Amino acid sequence: MWSLKGHQPEILTYGGRKRQHLIGAVEPLAGRVHVAFSETLKAKQFQHFLEGLLARNKDAGKILLILDNARAHHSKELEPFLKLHEDKLELLFLPPYSPDLNPMEWFWKFLRKKVSHNTFFGTFKEFQRALIKFIIKFKLPSQDIKTRCNFSKIFSAS
Repeated sequence: MWSLKGHQPEILTYGGRKRQHLIGAVEPLAGRVHVAFSETLKAKQFQHFLEGLLARNKDAGKILLILDNARAHHSKELEPFLKLHEDKLELLFLPPYSPDLNPMEWFWKFLRKKVSHNTFFGTFKEFQRALIKFIIKFKLPSQDIKTRCNFSKIFSAS
């Protein structure tokens, strides 16, 4: 931020340290994003998200979910659930520290840029409403998601 010498800039804040956890998955070929609000990012909440993903895609074939190495994704608590649904759901883990290979990371970065960067929210509820408004746009197929989450650009020769 720039300011005149000797003039302290003022940055508005509502003064809270609240966080909004989000769990999400992107379908790059369909151009859709699935996002759930969560109080924490633990195995229980991740399993609940997976249950919703399976319920919304009952008629689909097997879902291959490509994941980062967050602790909740590797929890032993998930093993019975994953065993029960191994015919409909498979988890594939990316190498550590490889966010460029994860299309969902692009979406999180895009969301932060469009919703929270350089924006003041008077209340936490206003912030949550802005998140919801943004996420709803990507419930239906979006060319933006198809284009930006395309793996061909990651693996293309340069």
